[in-house]
Amino acid sequence: MCYTYIIKFEKDNYMKKVLALIVLSSTLWASTVTFKGDEVTLNSKGLKVGQLAPEFYAVDKDFMEMTVGGKSDKIQVIAFLPSFDTGVCKLETIAFNEKISKMKNVEVKIVSKDLPFAIGRFCHDNKITNVMTVSDYKDDNHALRYGTTITAPAFLEGFFGRVVYIVDIDGIVRYKEIVEKIESEPNYDAIIKAVNELGHEK
Repeated sequence: MCYTYIIKFEKDNYMKKVLALIVLSSTLWASTVTFKGDEVTLNSKGLKVGQLAPEFYAVDKDFMEMTVGGKSDKIQVIAFLPSFDTGVCKLETIAFNEKISKMKNVEVKIVSKDLPFAIGRFCHDNKITNVMTVSDYKDDNHALRYGTTITAPAFLEGFFGRVVYIVDIDGIVRYKEIVEKIESEPNYDAIIKAVNELGHEK
């Protein structure tokens, strides 16, 4: 009986150490934001300013493959968001669609997990014509390198958090914003300023 108790104690103690290690690892390697006050974990801390933004492929509303990241002839604003069917994501997309005129030599690429059918309907209903709205629904995990994929809680797992990168024409990350509250919009003024500053460097 005593021997059994010792084994159980050691097993429980081992599990506690494993859980503590998992929590520590997530703190070191993942980003934490919130949704309506609850903690949300992204798959990593993502790319740092100065790093190369790797290319990945997503599809537009017409199922045409589009390149996101990497080198381009224009500055890229890459905005990850949870779903075009949510109010804040709708506001963000409409805002970028309107504000892009204030940004020189830039293309805005908004990435979600929504199906192309839903994106097409959304763009038609909201007259979205100035930004690229693309879907990563195939889940090839290329976007994981950007540290934007939600890993917890379970009901949000697989969706994107609200994260914005600015990538210059050489494919280098020059600006990054992880929106701390998913239900909030990104800092448009800071994004426009960063893009325009890059444009002046040409």
